[in-house]
Amino acid sequence: MTVNLFPSYQQLPGTLLAIWISGVAYVVMKGWKSRSLIYRLRKDPRGLPIPKWNPITGHLLTLAPYAFRLPTNAHQNYLLAELAKEYPQSDSAFYLDIWPFIMPILLISSPSLAIQACQKYDLEKPKSLTDFFLPFAGSSDHLFTSNGPEWKNLRSIFNPGFSANYLMTQMDHIIEETTEYVSILREHAEGNVMFSLDELLCDFTMDIIGAVTLNSRLHSQRRYNQLASAMRSQVRWHIAAGEFNPFKRFNPIKPLVQWKNGRLMDGYISKELDKRFADRQQSSDTVTHSIIDLVLEEYMSRNPEANKANQMDPAFKKWATVQIRLFLFAGHDSTATSLCYTYHLLSQNPDALQRIRAEHDEAFGTELSTVATQLLDHPQKINSLPYTNAVIKEAMRLWPAAAGIRTGTTDAVLQDGDGNEYPTEGTAILILHNAIHRNPKYWKDPDSFLPERWLVGPEDPLYPVKGTWRPFEFGPRNCIGQTLVMQDMKTVLVMTLREFDICNAYDEWDELHPRKGLKTVLGERAYPVFVSSVHPADGFPCRVSLRK
Repeated sequence: MTVNLFPSYQQLPGTLLAIWISGVAYVVMKGWKSRSLIYRLRKDPRGLPIPKWNPITGHLLTLAPYAFRLPTNAHQNYLLAELAKEYPQSDSAFYLDIWPFIMPILLISSPSLAIQACQKYDLEKPKSLTDFFLPFAGSSDHLFTSNGPEWKNLRSIFNPGFSANYLMTQMDHIIEETTEYVSILREHAEGNVMFSLDELLCDFTMDIIGAVTLNSRLHSQRRYNQLASAMRSQVRWHIAAGEFNPFKRFNPIKPLVQWKNGRLMDGYISKELDKRFADRQQSSDTVTHSIIDLVLEEYMSRNPEANKANQMDPAFKKWATVQIRLFLFAGHDSTATSLCYTYHLLSQNPDALQRIRAEHDEAFGTELSTVATQLLDHPQKINSLPYTNAVIKEAMRLWPAAAGIRTGTTDAVLQDGDGNEYPTEGTAILILHNAIHRNPKYWKDPDSFLPERWLVGPEDPLYPVKGTWRPFEFGPRNCIGQTLVMQDMKTVLVMTLREFDICNAYDEWDELHPRKGLKTVLGERAYPVFVSSVHPADGFPCRVSLRK
């Protein structure tokens, strides 16, 4: 008897109709689930903070007036921060329904609610993060989106690679790449050309995380590198979960480009893994705490016979590739943004620039050519720069590179200082760093660049309230790479601030690229836009000159 596994042409319309009906039913079900949650919350006797809501459009129409206050490409977190100002009675917390772009959200702009989500309840990361990281990591099996025992195991594997003591031994890599970066700045100064500081810093931080991750140089600051180029392409093609433009969201070319980039990254990392695997079989003397060595150590400890094998297990190699790709993305992107804003804020605040330069003179002397050698011989000196540390923290406060996100549960009911309760079941809890960092309830002069606030005692009005500064988040799931970020940034500032003056060239850029509409956020032309995370608008066009 012959069984026909394929429908005939006559059956095809019916099959397509059934598929279409199933798709519509699925969409309706998902939409109903989202809308019904907000409907129930609106009926809650506790009077929960919810903007004007429509059962068909949710809050999509509610956001429109706030969007008109910002440039069209401004990062969506700043739109949400505008809306948060409407809810002072709830400490700027409120619920939002923007399905089909994301599940219902509870937005948080207060430190106490954030502490409860991240520390008291230690809530898990939402599954929606998987889609965000997929183009960069290639899979969901990694540190940033895993939860429970799986996450704890991954964190324990990689912690040694980001310990303060180990990172001090990596100062030679940081100095090597920073020296290359300095030479490029000199070339730009001599040529008197306008260039994208954000793009240059992304290449620079990619080279650093490449060294820490792969224990090898990428040289992406100077030339094409397959791995770095493919990752940067993924960043440029990435879209936000809340992207409203259908031409960007459903661009048919995007998945093809992302697939090709993924293949390029996987191929490059595969060769590096094979090389390190062969090196380890030859001798264990070359073992480091780089990410590539840590994943190989995990593999060999679990597979004693691996030392005798000719090649790695394919399943393990795929898993290892995912981890390496993830760290390459997360380790370069936000650091570049923070450096860019630090330079910018210092150029706008000459007193702070003078003070940080004086601190560097005192710590390293005035002979700039000796700084690299001093740091190589005494890397711990980088941690004796209190004002530099304060400048970096203040730049990260004003222009944070990310936000926090957790998954609500039935048991996790957050409570503010007035006793108001906020159920979290069925929501993604978005911890809005940019709103918390400028919340006037917790910060004196919240919009001012005041590094001094990080140097005063608790009796001073400038002293930060506990939990209000969250670039690296708090709790067990804080940023694993925060020590590396601070070490990178301090090293770069020490090696550049006294040699160069870096100033934005937005006036020049706008003359060359005129456009209508708003061009500032919070009065800032270098406002944040979404390019995989937060980056300054238009790549931060600038000019650099040698300091006289």
